[in-house]
Amino acid sequence: MENIKEKLKYIIYWTIIFIVSISMIVYGIAKPSQFADLTNSTSTNLSQGHKVMWSFYSYSLIYPIIIGLFEIVGGITLLFYRTRILGCILLTVILSNVIIQDFVYKVTALNSAIFYQVLVLIILLFDFKKLKNTVMELLKFQNKKKNLLLMIIALCIALVIKFFETKIL
Repeated sequence: MENIKEKLKYIIYWTIIFIVSISMIVYGIAKPSQFADLTNSTSTNLSQGHKVMWSFYSYSLIYPIIIGLFEIVGGITLLFYRTRILGCILLTVILSNVIIQDFVYKVTALNSAIFYQVLVLIILLFDFKKLKNTVMELLKFQNKKKNLLLMIIALCIALVIKFFETKIL
């Protein structure tokens, strides 16, 4: 029975990875053509906010291309064990941006973005031990007291530089 349960978990895990990965790669590839011109921003079927957002994305093709590249990279990194956590983090940043924009501008694709973000969170739940180890490694201090003091000194220097930056620039 345990063997069947593990196999089912494995199938569900990889199904979710493939759904998110394929979708993000397709969305990323489609971004340049999706926002190639302003004609969709004048459609009467769209909300006013949707038209504003579409106009913004269509104004310059560079921004949708950059977003599309990040979606493609995120989708590809999900497919590999060593980069899966990075892919989830990257896609969470991208999808959070999309969710906020879709919500604020009342874009109908909001539910899709939320769906993919939930799937990314499920992937992270499957990889919780790896995620925890990654976070712990990122937050690890070799010599806690010495490093904390050095961080405080660095923060003070950064604040002084930021103070003068605002005066000079």
